[in-house]
Amino acid sequence: MKNNEMVIENQSKSMLGLLLSYIVPGIAGLLFNSMYIVVDGLFVARMLGREALAAVTVGVPVVEILLSLSMLVSVGAGVLISGRSGRGEHKEARGIFNMSVRMLVVLSLLIATISLIFRYPVAKMLGATPDIMELVVEYMTYFFAFSPAFMFSYAMCTWLRNDSRPKLAMVAQIVGAVSNIFLDWYFMGPLKMGIGGAAIATGIGPVFSMAVMLPHFIHKKGNLYFERVRMDLKIISETLLKGIPSFTMEFALGITTLCVNIAIGVHMDALGFAAFGIVGYIALIILSIFLGMAEGSQPLISFYHGANEKNNMRAILRISLRISVAIGITAYLLLLKYAEIPVHVFADNDAELVKTAAVAMVCYFPALFVSGMNIILASYMQSIGHWKESVVISLCRCLILLIPLLLVLPGFLGGKGIWVSVPLAEVLTLPAAYILWKATD
Repeated sequence: MKNNEMVIENQSKSMLGLLLSYIVPGIAGLLFNSMYIVVDGLFVARMLGREALAAVTVGVPVVEILLSLSMLVSVGAGVLISGRSGRGEHKEARGIFNMSVRMLVVLSLLIATISLIFRYPVAKMLGATPDIMELVVEYMTYFFAFSPAFMFSYAMCTWLRNDSRPKLAMVAQIVGAVSNIFLDWYFMGPLKMGIGGAAIATGIGPVFSMAVMLPHFIHKKGNLYFERVRMDLKIISETLLKGIPSFTMEFALGITTLCVNIAIGVHMDALGFAAFGIVGYIALIILSIFLGMAEGSQPLISFYHGANEKNNMRAILRISLRISVAIGITAYLLLLKYAEIPVHVFADNDAELVKTAAVAMVCYFPALFVSGMNIILASYMQSIGHWKESVVISLCRCLILLIPLLLVLPGFLGGKGIWVSVPLAEVLTLPAAYILWKATD
């Protein structure tokens, strides 16, 4: 009996090491990817003031929606690639990669063109009020122009992780984020380019990331590299179906932000937008950790699913859930004790904004560990092919439960009702996520 327990313990340690080798680069990559948005907000808040910060906050859902569309193709392909690789079908995996590249080229160029043409209606739909409309449009015009590079930068990271190169993906995202930080300072500081400079810096950063990653695919340094391929409608549809859960998980961030922005526009003003900007940047950083864990573990779970090794799949899920709970609880305790520190970083000496944002943070973040569990369970479902269940979990978090709460609670609690709606939706989603997981286990 003791020998069996020792074997199980050793296997757990080995699996933990393997999992960390994938999720640490995944977390680091997404954290640096989120820096594109956070650094923009920080420089805008410190250099341009409250109204400019509110304008960037209104545009944040666009960034998250573009990421979700990138994930629709790249992660969907990644699930198929890892599954084929787990069965030793490397040529088929490479064909899926090349089809997904071509799909993303068409999708990203189409989105950029349509968005630039309809940028004013898009800004209005996002909740931009008349006093910040022109700032929102200026920011989004430059960002939409660079949106194909933004989408491809993230997609390449996903493909690299599925080609057993997670560290290269991490390095590429670090290079892009550092470039963005420097360019934000240079464009808004010495060059005095205003909010447009922030958007251009955010657009150029992914170009540097792509320059780091492209040689891997061009010079055939792994199993995935560029080659001619005949498009297969069956593979295309399967890729999109497999990518829907990841799309929905990331899309949930954008929809959550959009719904909260609309509620703020109804019940609050530019101060509310600026406060949510600060809260949203902090939330983006923490949720990027959970999403990084999910995206990092996806290749492993899909590989073991393809190899029919259920014990390893369950071990990865168990470890991931424990890590996410620990991170969520620790993060909230730190935010509860030191709420005004990150607020002052953005708000500087704006006393009214500091007060509003500090209250929002205390109300917005108590269910962080629940958010992590929901994200991990949704990602696990996707990785083993149960994409419908994964989508349901994500939709509960951002639409099915959140919208009714945002419609009702502000009427009783005012601004606080907006802030508590998001964590309450996460808590109400968890039982549904657990039931769906048990039904597929």
